[in-house]
Amino acid sequence: MTKKIFINEKDIYDFWEKEKIFSADLNSKKPKYSLLIPPPNLTGELHLGHAMQHSILDALARFKRMQGFDVLLLPGVDHAGIQFESTFDKKLSREGLTKQKLGRDEWLKKAWEFKEDIYKSVSGSWRMMGLSADWSREVFTLDEKCQNAVFEEFKTYFDKGLIYRGPYIVQWCPRDQTAIEDVEVEYEQRKEKLYYLKYGPLTLATVRPETKFGDTAMAVNPKDARYKDYVGREFEIETLHGKKMMRVIADDAVDPKFGTGVIKVTPGHDFTDYEIGKRNNLPIIHVINKEGKLTDVAGKYAGMKVAAAREAMLPELREKGILVKEEEYVHNVSVCERCKSTVEPIISEEWFVNVSEMAKAAVKVIDAGEIEFFPPNYKKILTEWLSDIHDWCISRSLWWGHRIPVWYKGKEMKVSQESPGEGWKQDEQVLDTWFSSGLWPLSTLGWPFANAQGKPEKTKEFERYFPWDFEISAPEIKYLWIARMIMISNYFTRQVPFKTMFFHGMLRDLQGRKFSKSLGNGIDPIYLIDQWGVDATRMALYTYSIPGRDGRVSKQILDERGKNFRNFGTKIRNIAKFVLELKPQDTNSLRSTVYGLQSKNKDDKWIKEELEKLIKQVTKNLESLELHLAVDDIYNFVWHDLADKYIEKSKSRRGEAQMTLEYVLKNVLIVLHPFMPYLTEEIYQMFDKTKTSIMLEEWPS
Repeated sequence: MTKKIFINEKDIYDFWEKEKIFSADLNSKKPKYSLLIPPPNLTGELHLGHAMQHSILDALARFKRMQGFDVLLLPGVDHAGIQFESTFDKKLSREGLTKQKLGRDEWLKKAWEFKEDIYKSVSGSWRMMGLSADWSREVFTLDEKCQNAVFEEFKTYFDKGLIYRGPYIVQWCPRDQTAIEDVEVEYEQRKEKLYYLKYGPLTLATVRPETKFGDTAMAVNPKDARYKDYVGREFEIETLHGKKMMRVIADDAVDPKFGTGVIKVTPGHDFTDYEIGKRNNLPIIHVINKEGKLTDVAGKYAGMKVAAAREAMLPELREKGILVKEEEYVHNVSVCERCKSTVEPIISEEWFVNVSEMAKAAVKVIDAGEIEFFPPNYKKILTEWLSDIHDWCISRSLWWGHRIPVWYKGKEMKVSQESPGEGWKQDEQVLDTWFSSGLWPLSTLGWPFANAQGKPEKTKEFERYFPWDFEISAPEIKYLWIARMIMISNYFTRQVPFKTMFFHGMLRDLQGRKFSKSLGNGIDPIYLIDQWGVDATRMALYTYSIPGRDGRVSKQILDERGKNFRNFGTKIRNIAKFVLELKPQDTNSLRSTVYGLQSKNKDDKWIKEELEKLIKQVTKNLESLELHLAVDDIYNFVWHDLADKYIEKSKSRRGEAQMTLEYVLKNVLIVLHPFMPYLTEEIYQMFDKTKTSIMLEEWPS
């Protein structure tokens, strides 16, 4: 067989793809092992989290292939509604265009063109880490089969009475102009003022005097003895619009330790106040609109942004004797995790799904142990969230995404994937991105199934690869994605979506902060790859792959680890040169059918025993998902047992030791292959007898 010579990593990757080594085989007699790649956002460039996630997935996929499994590592891309639309609109604004100028149809046409361009520019980076995915099965969340799945999900919920539309308080991002989920909100610690306002005979504290125009009551805790004589009474209070009457109510939600123990109740712009308002039948007054500006009820302050209105009101509040005191106050402010704008709780007409029963059923399957969690404590974390879940707001005021399949004609309403006919107008909103992502384990394998003689017939892919054997995620989307996949999959199939759920830790800077463009603390994995190569970068990242444990890194630390593992690669190349290129010419007579295993020499016996221990340990570490321990074991064996000890001793009996050297080196390459795929393939091809690729070798036992 002609030895293959590779010029670079791309050369090797192209070879793997050409040989279709990554392809799963529906007709294989081998047992299956399926891994579902979390779909990166369409506009998302490769970052350290992706790089580590893909490295872990790939190591397991390569390991399982060599163990004799038919492996499906399925890739995909998420349309990322809010993020994509924001990125695209910025591009349009640079061209002097807006949504309003283009209109929905033309905007969508240009958006799809932009999607194709941006996908080409980022998809290569996902392959760059050596991801051995079956690219022939790649899925995009707006593909036709995903559209069919999303419609089936929506219609099922609608027909069962689980979907409804109505006004409700939501987290609203004024910049992205859409409702967002609670778990898409971050909290930013800010130093602001706590304002003490006089309300008739009582004084209360608030950080938001600008919402005063929407106050409909004062509230105290029913156990607060200071105010028991005030509860139920009405008092005249001074406002910026003159005097008005306001009642004092009692509610357990009031914290008697905050401020004076009295709060103003603004049901339209605070989640706690909204619930207090519902319990006490309080009216709702809208003070802040969807642009983050004060409404007409604010009088002369109408049209002003929240922060500006607050500053403008203070002199008048002081002048009228309403503002009596100010204090420094440190508290957490809700911001949109994408654009970092301050989030406003507002009442909005949205679509919701009642998920209470689905959530209860999901808790049962989790409690039954049908999914193995790494680390195990995430089982409790997820069940607690599912047990306390509220209705899911599924509508978004965007144009990019799965449009809500509801049509209107006068007072009529129909749920349909296509237009019911002339005169029907479709709902303007799209579905939450997580609505389609929650179906990811199902839609990627062809759900919903076609009807065969009135009976749903599962696809071959679904029959073979579902439930998925392995899923991986960053902890930050455990509620947005993982909990919902479990809930949705169990609801539609009565099966869990995956058997193993691995939460990798977050990589943070040395101060413990998340990496972000705004902080300028990010580390580009492409820089590490250019500097040290893919294999060394992967090895550096495996050292941080402990389940659920965050790692603190810096460019300097990763450079040091990258350099160390590049040197490790050089060490293996030097060993290969010694063993394969500089081998003596008189070793053929020493060959045996068991490839040198019959040697009685004590050094040969010792290194083979140490190799056997290594194989057992690496196998155990891979199966228990402790990849950081596996790479440590391989590193120590190669550097110390093989290079420092055995090879040095073998030099005095080179011809006799040659078969053992080749045997040990080949097995080291095999157990190292899941972690350093390029280097191991390159050296493997130097052997006289090989299979097409090292990936087709059997895992040693």
